[in-house]
Amino acid sequence: MFEQATLTDGPAGKRVWTAFLGLTSQAALVSLAVLAPMVWPQVLPTARFLETLAPPLPPAPPPKPLGSDVRKPARTAAVRSTGWRTVFVEPRRIPTGPIPLIEDEPTGAGVAGVPVGFGGPDNGVPGGIFQDIVRALPVAPPRVAAPVVRPAPEPATVIRRYTVGGDVRLGGVLHKAEPQYPPLAKAARVAGDVELECVVGVDGHIHEVKVRSGNPLLVHAAVDAAWQWVYTPSKLNGVPIEIVTILTFSFRLN
Repeated sequence: MFEQATLTDGPAGKRVWTAFLGLTSQAALVSLAVLAPMVWPQVLPTARFLETLAPPLPPAPPPKPLGSDVRKPARTAAVRSTGWRTVFVEPRRIPTGPIPLIEDEPTGAGVAGVPVGFGGPDNGVPGGIFQDIVRALPVAPPRVAAPVVRPAPEPATVIRRYTVGGDVRLGGVLHKAEPQYPPLAKAARVAGDVELECVVGVDGHIHEVKVRSGNPLLVHAAVDAAWQWVYTPSKLNGVPIEIVTILTFSFRLN
């Protein structure tokens, strides 16, 4: 019985067409409701805006002329003391600036004693007792530092340099060294003489060595030997001197 009340017994094709017709009619109604305002805009209700206009403000007052807003100075009353009461007196004219108040120094307000210093007419009481005491004190003369006297530097001793000849003679040889034949010069079959200019100092040792001539392979050995030579110190008239002498070293192959 319930099945007969909820379901229809019609054919299936009729139910499909009924459902399609219902959906089509609903879509048409919705489309008409959307497109109607676009096609006929006058159909839309007009909105009215209520605007309240305020009345115009009254005009501003005209500006005041220059100098009219200068305030007049208030009258000030002067104070005058008449013993046990105070009376306010109105001044006759308005002061243009501050009035300094000058009060009399009360009697007896000073400091007892010597005003300034303790003697002399400029910084104390004239003719005071302290002035006589200061004058009686002995005054020691100021101390003056003695100037520092520095000893003069001794002059540097000048050592004269001479060349052998005349009264200038070279001292005797105390020690001499023979040069070692360089292995490289011996292998290269190099031989010859090396001449050196040497300066013998006041102590008899060689101080300077200069190469005058010689093969470069033999010079180093000759210079090393010359530095080892020692002489007797040379003098001229009892004064030590330096002597310039020539040393010659010979290198010979056996």
